[in-house]
Amino acid sequence: MRGSLLRTAAIFYGVLVLVAGAIGALSGRNVFVPGGAIASSFTLGVASACGNVALGLLVHGLLPVFRKLSEELAPLVVDGARGRDLVLLAVFSGVGEEALFRGALQPEIGIVASSLLFGALHLGPDKRYLLWTLWAVGAGFLFGGLYGWTGGILAPVVAHALHNAATLLLWRRYRLGGRVASGEVA
Repeated sequence: MRGSLLRTAAIFYGVLVLVAGAIGALSGRNVFVPGGAIASSFTLGVASACGNVALGLLVHGLLPVFRKLSEELAPLVVDGARGRDLVLLAVFSGVGEEALFRGALQPEIGIVASSLLFGALHLGPDKRYLLWTLWAVGAGFLFGGLYGWTGGILAPVVAHALHNAATLLLWRRYRLGGRVASGEVA
């Protein structure tokens, strides 16, 4: 991942955190409340991430359209990226998106609207990406449920960041050790 892409991501997700903070200030709420018991919120986030990654791997294996999109996107996202940059990107996205969509928006507009908006943030350039958008809507409901259950953003942030980190690192590993590394391209 080129440094400029990581910097752009840091700025984008930093703006999301600022917007979330502004919405919270206007509504008189602290959108950064971690939630109930820290240990159980963290554990719930880890367990949710594991389940979501496992489901993602299953879907990737079963649906050729997901594999084709991942091959198309890999050169832009993971090829040439350092592992630590992918982890940073995952943390930035988990914190920024959860602060905005769960911490700031969900209490104001509800889980359905915030999950649909979250999915809209993940719209692709054409209809081939509709499944990715629908996956994001489903993840929005998962993260929103974690927020509602724990009363804060720690569980959804952990689930989101770990899901993204694991997915990006697995994707990178597959690309490095698979067909791309041996010179074969499907």
